[in-house]
Amino acid sequence: MDLTTALAALAERTLTARDLAEACIAARADRPEGRDNPYVAFNAGLLRAQADAAAARRRNGEPLSDFDGIPVSLKDNYGTGTVCGGTWPVFAGSPRRLPAAWNRPGGVVSGLLARGAVVTGKTRMVEFAFGGLGANGHWGTPRNPIDTINHRVPGGSSTGAPLSLVEGSALLALGTDTAGSARIPASWNGLYGYKSSRGHLATDGIVPLSPRLDTVGLLALTAADLGAGYRLLTGAPVAPLADIGAIRIGRAPAVLWQDCSPGVVAAVDAALDRLGRLFQPVDTVTVPGLEEALALFRRGGLAGAEIFGLLSRDLPAWLSSLDIYVGPRIRAAADVLDYAERVAFLDRFAAGAREMFHDVDVVALPTVAITPPLVADLGDPLAYGRANLLALRNCCVANLGDMAAVTLPVGTDAAGMPVGLQLLGPRGADARLLAIAQAAAGHLAVEG
Repeated sequence: MDLTTALAALAERTLTARDLAEACIAARADRPEGRDNPYVAFNAGLLRAQADAAAARRRNGEPLSDFDGIPVSLKDNYGTGTVCGGTWPVFAGSPRRLPAAWNRPGGVVSGLLARGAVVTGKTRMVEFAFGGLGANGHWGTPRNPIDTINHRVPGGSSTGAPLSLVEGSALLALGTDTAGSARIPASWNGLYGYKSSRGHLATDGIVPLSPRLDTVGLLALTAADLGAGYRLLTGAPVAPLADIGAIRIGRAPAVLWQDCSPGVVAAVDAALDRLGRLFQPVDTVTVPGLEEALALFRRGGLAGAEIFGLLSRDLPAWLSSLDIYVGPRIRAAADVLDYAERVAFLDRFAAGAREMFHDVDVVALPTVAITPPLVADLGDPLAYGRANLLALRNCCVANLGDMAAVTLPVGTDAAGMPVGLQLLGPRGADARLLAIAQAAAGHLAVEG
């Protein structure tokens, strides 16, 4: 069941919040292999307690909102505080629980709890969110469920978020996105994903990776569910487009279409051909400073220096236990000497991106250039580094340029794995971008 269907069923009283909770618990119990568990913490008793409280409010005619009783999974870097007398730990992908101060709920979690959403549990992630593949040397790397034969990475750093949706233990998944951490796992699991533009949704109450680049991310089963999730987080609906035919869709520069796995470009191009009958196609756009921004990202951007600084200052004991996938890269960022210059460049890059949207409404490109790698191919740190950078390349542009972004599933590549179409929009135009994504998804479904 998707989120939109569940909202209607709750409103019509054809099911209860407890029914939804039991379905989530049954989905968890049906998983054949524990190592592929989406969660670091899942408490059936606490899930039932929340659902029963929501059901009681509905029986009394006092629901907190139409989302009262909707099950939502949270990434392991979100603090929750105490809910129905219980709580969930915060590990942020590390091997031990972070101090209690990191478990305070911020604006996003406080808002969804105030509207009655039910937390199913805390989902797995790359350690301190510093990676796009989903590999974790402490907790293990769950398999991408789309490939039932080979152990492929599920995407990260919001690793467990898509798995909670695919298995049916949540109807909406909250992640974070610093360079693609919500969009990559959404794309690689055939889901819809949304990265908020900088400052659009509060990031307090979330263990930070990069205060400049961190954004809230959503993963959902449908484009309509993304819109509903946005309303849950903001209280504002996503209004349908009144001017669908006037939407100008531009093609991202060639560098973001290069070095793609076989079948990726073909799937995205086919989707854009179909969308050309709905929107107004525009030629390839120019993104001022794009090559320099990508080069900066390859040198570590801001995130490496910022997470090293946070750990050194607030969690020094965690530095020595960082896993093999993130430890060397974080420690290598300790000597960044041009941090201020990097920030100044990104200010200029973001300003250029805003100017670009005078000529187009959205920019289209593959969400992820490559197919999800096999875990067996990532044992060599150099191989991991190459795959990680290429997986993040197309997504990091939105974070570096302060843009909003969505990903829509549009087919499969030559390996049979899902391919995503990414749409970029200007900072602050998040609701309009989600409306464009809904229109695009509906048209692709009809055209397909």
